[in-house]
Amino acid sequence: MQKILSYLKTYLQEELRLYFLLSILIFMGVYVGIEYGFNVSTPIKNEHYGSFYSLVYTFLSFLMPFAAGYLLYSYFYNDWSLWSNQLFWFLLLFGPFVFSLRTLANVFSENLYEFLGDSKTTTFYYKCLKVLIRDIIIFIPILVYWLRMDRKQMPLYGLSLKNYSLKPYLILLAIMLPLIITASFQGDFLNQYPKGFSLYPLDFNHPDDRIYFYIYELFYGFDFFFIEFFFRGFLLLAFFRHFGWSCLLPAACFYVSIHFGKPLAETLSSFLGGTILGVIAIRTGSIAGGIVVHVGVAWLMEFTALLHKLL
Repeated sequence: MQKILSYLKTYLQEELRLYFLLSILIFMGVYVGIEYGFNVSTPIKNEHYGSFYSLVYTFLSFLMPFAAGYLLYSYFYNDWSLWSNQLFWFLLLFGPFVFSLRTLANVFSENLYEFLGDSKTTTFYYKCLKVLIRDIIIFIPILVYWLRMDRKQMPLYGLSLKNYSLKPYLILLAIMLPLIITASFQGDFLNQYPKGFSLYPLDFNHPDDRIYFYIYELFYGFDFFFIEFFFRGFLLLAFFRHFGWSCLLPAACFYVSIHFGKPLAETLSSFLGGTILGVIAIRTGSIAGGIVVHVGVAWLMEFTALLHKLL
């Protein structure tokens, strides 16, 4: 734990400029405020669910905070060299585009659902396969990029146990547990979680339904493995190799944008969480700890919400 604190202290003292951080916080505050104040995304996504327009909108909604983070960095660090670098432009567009491809899973999984028919078992398979499809969709292009550009320089974007110790991440989870328990008493939290209850019609008193729930939770955790791989693996380590610490806060801004539609407190806290896990990933070259924290938090949220539903 002491080592993690030293990573954060070094970043704050040696890499981060106060006015840059404040500008990022103001921008993201306005961006999140517009989204939650006017409910911008939900009507668009519902109207164009699974369509090309949904893909374009999702790409732009990811790109804007990501690019804004780099623009603010260039201004406050007086470094505009990024914008004349072709690789930077490619990665700037490639990252949001790849992650927006997850929306295509809606098309594939909906077609599969229609083919299999409407039943409790079909709903279970549909939910699980949807997770696999959207993770494979983002993994393949990143794997191709790594094989082409970074295979000789680093392991596959943080998939390494080097410099990894489990204990500090368990401590982080223990620190976060009271916050999660507190959040679980909020109405917007219980409207979102547990995600396993999306397997309706689900009777938790029925043994087969409980099995469906717990197996789905395994797939749900698996999805967060890939989110960590994308945001703290590819989006930081591939960028850091060429552009240094400039990549950290723009990636955190991007990370906030994927939480739109979730409880506001979760969206706001994702910036801090993404930044902390990002510092650790860059300093250690490993996302193993981030995976433990991210998957652990996801499951704690699921099961604290489950207790509220059952009690």
